[in-house]
Amino acid sequence: MWVSVMTMKLNALVAIFLFAFGASILPVMAEDTSSALENQTKTPLIVQGIWKVSLADIDVIMALNQSGESLFGLAKFEGDNPWNGAVAGSLSGNEIYLSLAAIQGDVMASTLMSGTVVEGSIAGFYIRSDSSGHAAKGELAATMISPDTSGYTPAKVNAVETVQEAAPLSQQGSNVAQTTEQPASSSTSKFKDVTQLAKGINPNILPRMAPL
Repeated sequence: MWVSVMTMKLNALVAIFLFAFGASILPVMAEDTSSALENQTKTPLIVQGIWKVSLADIDVIMALNQSGESLFGLAKFEGDNPWNGAVAGSLSGNEIYLSLAAIQGDVMASTLMSGTVVEGSIAGFYIRSDSSGHAAKGELAATMISPDTSGYTPAKVNAVETVQEAAPLSQQGSNVAQTTEQPASSSTSKFKDVTQLAKGINPNILPRMAPL
């Protein structure tokens, strides 16, 4: 009987101890869990890498670099009339915002993109406008090709020739010769040289002045 009473008392003490220990550790565990969730929320997603972005009927390749929530990089289009551009943007949670600027042909174009990042893919929409007054919007879909941006190379764009070709040297020489060899045009003066006009006139027919 005495042993059973002692056992009951011992079990009661153990239960009280466990209850007190649990009550003391629960706030610590809750605080650690809250800190972990807070740190996870503050840590931005990693989107640095090379992306293939589908905008309507064209595919654009973007190389994004990342510094915290700030994004910057390059973009290119390698289809007909290829071009290169610059990209800048930001992250907010799993929401991504990008702005692409490029000279496409003979116009300056700007494309704003917004989407949601989920496991190496982006889904959202875009708005495009250019310096000629055209505008368009639609859905975008992007997939990360590689997390390493070092393999990105710009598109090969043919330079626009704005300087006219110079004439051959032989033709230039003939033009110079024609210019220098042209005779100077003679001009007739409005004034007459009276000494020349007086030549050949018989002085005997001139009237004689009376003496003063």
